[in-house]
Amino acid sequence: MSLLGIDIGTTGCKAVVFSLDGGEMAKSYCDYEIISEKDGYAELNSYEVWGKVLNTIRDVALQTIYDPIQALSVSSIGEAIVPVTKDRRILGNTILGTDMRGSEFLEKLQNSYEANEIYRITGNLPGNFYSMPKIAWIKEYQPNLFHKADYFLTWADFVCFMLGGIPVTNFSLACRTLLFDIHNRKWSDKMLSIVDLDSTKLAIPYPAGKMLGYVCEDLAKQLYLNNNVSIISGSHDQCCAVLGSGIKIDSKVAMFGMGSFICMVRVFPQMPDIYSMYENKMHIEHHVIPGSFISFIYNQSGGALIKWFKQTFGFDYRKSSSKQNNYDALFEEIPEKSNEIIVIPRFGATGPPDFHNGNQGCITGLSLNHTRGDILFALLEGMCFYIRDCLDELKGPFNEVDFLVATGGGSVSVKWLQITADILGKTITRNMVTEASSLGAAIIAGKGSGLFATFDDAIDSMVHKELTIKPDLAKNEYYSRKFEKYKMQTKK
Repeated sequence: MSLLGIDIGTTGCKAVVFSLDGGEMAKSYCDYEIISEKDGYAELNSYEVWGKVLNTIRDVALQTIYDPIQALSVSSIGEAIVPVTKDRRILGNTILGTDMRGSEFLEKLQNSYEANEIYRITGNLPGNFYSMPKIAWIKEYQPNLFHKADYFLTWADFVCFMLGGIPVTNFSLACRTLLFDIHNRKWSDKMLSIVDLDSTKLAIPYPAGKMLGYVCEDLAKQLYLNNNVSIISGSHDQCCAVLGSGIKIDSKVAMFGMGSFICMVRVFPQMPDIYSMYENKMHIEHHVIPGSFISFIYNQSGGALIKWFKQTFGFDYRKSSSKQNNYDALFEEIPEKSNEIIVIPRFGATGPPDFHNGNQGCITGLSLNHTRGDILFALLEGMCFYIRDCLDELKGPFNEVDFLVATGGGSVSVKWLQITADILGKTITRNMVTEASSLGAAIIAGKGSGLFATFDDAIDSMVHKELTIKPDLAKNEYYSRKFEKYKMQTKK
């Protein structure tokens, strides 16, 4: 028996098939481009993305005919919504959270309620990147599309629906709309009334891990799937990554994502103190495991910043002696010792508790003696300093973390892991499967289809530790001094 985890990202989608012991049996990836027809616009072609999702499923299904897929679930980006009809017709493009449209409706929201009241209902500070301003914009400026659409579904829910599941919206992604009552687990009449939205356009909120149906027969044939593949309600990619990292709700462990974004995700076994979280500007979101919640720090200047560096500074990994992976090849240029360069990683937008819009990145302390490797070293340090700075600002349970589990493409680099451990002063582990979001979705599929009795049982069976990195105390002391210089630069 095998399980399929589908992961829908901003610039690509992947499908990964896992055995019940967590072994990776097949993987397929397709990328796509963000559409920016006008300044401030950021969309995905919904037809193209859906087609590529189907291609990845077909690819892995063909590779695993000898051990057919029993169940599937989906991990996806938050906020972005797809307009669709009850008979599964896609009506238009997906507006991403980074799209600037809808700000006027956000102003209307802020004029109607104080920020603390909005937070008390939704667990979120008001922001334009949520789904609500985008749906309101469509209603105002694309009324034909709005009225034709039976549902506006987030991507994880959309994929499950298009495959044959009932139309639902899972709790974690509902939290990313700014329309969801986080306490009562239903759409908030107050929030809907501000922009005159009908909750029927949003489908019924559902917990992750619930059976939604089976892949429809015609589609199953096209995808080389059996006609009894269970569709299990999915979740936000951050929640799936936590689950795929093996983090249980009773542990003081945080996920450290090292993908396109740098992020740190903390799990709470119950609703954290809402007043403390509000004061710290940290959002609250339903986790996959019932009754638990997550919150996270993130910065878009993560792997995306390393990609920018590689493209801008002309690095060609094909000329490297390293055959292991692109990160190791790139990081061969990093010297043994740190240097005077300080990087403020605000090249892209940042999330809670910092909330910068980007375009404020800074590299300072350069001299003619510095090399390309010196700059790369400082970029990695800057990302970690950013997280350390956020943690210093936060009070309460978010800081109660014993160690970190690293995930994402950057976690394959031992150098990057060691720098992170040294700056944050925390032990970091890496699991055998670093595609944590896909694995998390597969775990949800296994639990939801009854192959595992509990999420803890699924984690014990499918998640396995590979590597442990401990902080170098001498380097941590050095970095504490350099961190003070970093903080001085952020205030300029």
